[in-house]
Amino acid sequence: MKRYIIIVILAFSFSAKAQQKVWTLEQCIGYAMEHNVMVLQSQMSQQTAEYQHKMARHAWLPSLNANASEGFGFGMSPSANGIYVPNNSSSTSFGISMDMPVFSGLNIYNRQKSSDLNLQASEKDLESVKFDIELAIMGYYMQVVYNKELKTIAEKQLALTQEQHAKTQELFAVGMVAESDVYESTAQVATAKSSLIQADNTLMLSLLDLAQALDIDDVAGFDVVSPESFTEKQALVLPSQDDTYNHALVSIPRMQAENLRLEKTYYDLKSVKSAWYPQLSLYAGFSDNYYRYFNGSITNEPFGEQLKNNGRTSVGLQLNIPIFNRMQTKYNVETAKISIKNQELAIDNEELKLKKEIQQAYYNALAAEQKYDASRESHNAAEMAYRFSNESYTAGKATLLELNESKNRLFKSESEMLQAKYEYLYRVKVLEKYNE
Repeated sequence: MKRYIIIVILAFSFSAKAQQKVWTLEQCIGYAMEHNVMVLQSQMSQQTAEYQHKMARHAWLPSLNANASEGFGFGMSPSANGIYVPNNSSSTSFGISMDMPVFSGLNIYNRQKSSDLNLQASEKDLESVKFDIELAIMGYYMQVVYNKELKTIAEKQLALTQEQHAKTQELFAVGMVAESDVYESTAQVATAKSSLIQADNTLMLSLLDLAQALDIDDVAGFDVVSPESFTEKQALVLPSQDDTYNHALVSIPRMQAENLRLEKTYYDLKSVKSAWYPQLSLYAGFSDNYYRYFNGSITNEPFGEQLKNNGRTSVGLQLNIPIFNRMQTKYNVETAKISIKNQELAIDNEELKLKKEIQQAYYNALAAEQKYDASRESHNAAEMAYRFSNESYTAGKATLLELNESKNRLFKSESEMLQAKYEYLYRVKVLEKYNE
């Protein structure tokens, strides 16, 4: 009894593990968002932009530094009162200083706005990568579901061919068909088995493609669930191309990122121009020194006493007025203007690409819908033709060749209808993404 319980527990464990490998579309997309290399790299770029933004935001803060030094002098050496004396000596210095920008020609402000826009653009880049990956995973997923249904069709074809083979043998036994029909039906069974094997291999390869797209190492037992929304044709109700395009211009993450980068270049230009303006900063510091002379002509005061007497505090404002800096600012400004024009061209290029994508997606969806409607009509006609051929063959009014041709047309039309359906569904999903 104990051994039986252990076997049941192990079987349940393996069953649970296998169930974990049956994925829904949402699980596939969610897993890809967490493990895809491109997503992870985009997240790293976003983190870099976050740190750059923090650096720019903290540029207003004062800088505080401490220093210490030990020096030796030979010959004339400085003293605490600033007079040089003829004596070899050593000096120990300690200090602390603070520097804080007061006015920098709005350089810090413009850099902060630029970094803020760069951070927003990096966030949109991440959304854009996820947008593309979601469409890619959905394509792989629907290909798997399509191949699963193709395999089901191949199984139905094999079952129907075997049933037809059995009927042919019965008709041959009563002398209603020739022996050649038996051999022909046997060959048809072998062909149907081969088609099933091919359909199974195609399904396994599509599962492998999806697993590799998800970066899953263990693909043994990997499978997907066919969503209910894929089983029926959805109504194609879409806005016009212009409405879709105008909506996508402001909603697609990659377009938002490009527009944010254009705005960033304006602040970069302002930041570069700030080098032409005066810079005002506040400074403060404290320093202390200890002096020691090596011959006896001068008495060395104790260390503590010197630190008490030699301390010095300073505070003040420093104004730097740019006059000539080897034309560096001028060329930096011209370079920043070129960056603005280059980004404007990049936006024009992205808008053109987006328009082409939407046009292709729109007409592909319309063509796929028409193809699906036509393939359904063809399948219905092929189904009726096969039913008539089957009845005629049973009644001895049609040959086995005519029946097989009718059956092959039926399964071919069913495969074409299935392909048209999934192509249509995918095209609709793509257009829905552009209209979100």
